[in-house]
Amino acid sequence: FKELQDASKGALTGTKIESISGIINKYAIYSAVAQMASLAGGIGSVVALLTQTGLIWTTYVKINKELGVSMSENTMKFIGSAVLTNLIANAGIYLVAMVTAWLIGMIPVLNFAAIAVEVVIAYVLIYASALIYLKLLTEVMRAKGSYELEESEDTKDLIKKIVKDTDIKGVVKEGRDAFKEAKDSGELERIKNDPECYNCGKKMTGTENFCSSCGAKLK
Repeated sequence: FKELQDASKGALTGTKIESISGIINKYAIYSAVAQMASLAGGIGSVVALLTQTGLIWTTYVKINKELGVSMSENTMKFIGSAVLTNLIANAGIYLVAMVTAWLIGMIPVLNFAAIAVEVVIAYVLIYASALIYLKLLTEVMRAKGSYELEESEDTKDLIKKIVKDTDIKGVVKEGRDAFKEAKDSGELERIKNDPECYNCGKKMTGTENFCSSCGAKLK
């Protein structure tokens, strides 16, 4: 946030930072809750879930709204896909190993014993994808003086570079800590018991496959 704030010459205010932080946590929780409802095992099922529900690019859309950035849905899908692909390629096995080791260490605490690895991974992937996106916006702002992004090989190459240069271990640790905080605060359980559409916010019963309001795929 500090880097993005500097690149945007102070246009990113404290209020916007707080709001974007809340968006990242909220959509990461949506991802974890959705994964709880469709446990299939392994990171592959998490990736499939994120891809079909569009949680990554929807998170980006909400961040853009706070920043006043206008970008097409197709561009958001293009960027989201590139970020997820590079995250999995560069940190997939490492991510699973870190989360698994962390959960094993938490087993003596009974309320953590039942948490599936892929549920935490679902949260961390949204968290990490959002951080990569903020880094991407920072780099583009520094280079162009705007948040202008295109569906191009140059954008793919920049995303690849950002992911490789990112301290994935640190990001995963931050994501795990944020997940634990969301669970300990009861926010995870609240959203699980009182579900809403990740896209439009309409209250759901938890049994729908699609949102009756906006048509977003929920499962």
